[in-house]
Amino acid sequence: MPAQDLLTRILAFAAHVGRGESQSPEAVARRRNWITTDGEVTADGLSLLSALDDQRETRTVFRGNF
Repeated sequence: MPAQDLLTRILAFAAHVGRGESQSPEAVARRRNWITTDGEVTADGLSLLSALDDQRETRTVFRGNF
């Protein structure tokens, strides 16, 4: 998957989990070490995406499609 697609997925998830915060998705993702200050995906970010992919087939009304 292209790096930009990975970043887009991480930022979408960061926007979801950071809804109650006044920070941007980028700030939430940086604080959680999913991306660097330069916007590069970190190992933690890749682990997040892997965990989200593992849950792709699970059924829940509360999870979005990230």
